[in-house]
Amino acid sequence: MELLIGKYAHTIDDKSRLTIPSKIRNKMGESVYISKGFEGCLEVRTPEEFSKYTQNILNYKNTDPRSRMLSRQIFANSELMEIDKAGRIRISAEQIKIAGLNKDVYVIGVVDHWEIWDREKYDQYEKNTDANFETAAAELGKDY
Repeated sequence: MELLIGKYAHTIDDKSRLTIPSKIRNKMGESVYISKGFEGCLEVRTPEEFSKYTQNILNYKNTDPRSRMLSRQIFANSELMEIDKAGRIRISAEQIKIAGLNKDVYVIGVVDHWEIWDREKYDQYEKNTDANFETAAAELGKDY
């Protein structure tokens, strides 16, 4: 798997299409899955990565209502989209609404998938989480 990294400022056009940054597009195939993500973004995965993601979620206990809720929220809000010849994907009106996307967005590589964020929302997210960055690293690193 090639790593998906970086932050790219892009726009959604009037037909709800997003041009995938070339550094990410070169690592994609002909289609991608777009899903409801966390903290108000959309997550995008290749079919292979979406299959792995699905398997991880299916490993949660189906008897736990939180597991069922997570599955419903993710899979009810996932779509398979084709990448057109110009390297664009169409984002459905429902997904634009779910993520609160405006015209200006960031595309962010997160190693095995990428995220689509409304620019203002992500700028605020970064501002709110910067203070916790080092503390989180120290806490999460205790297990290693």
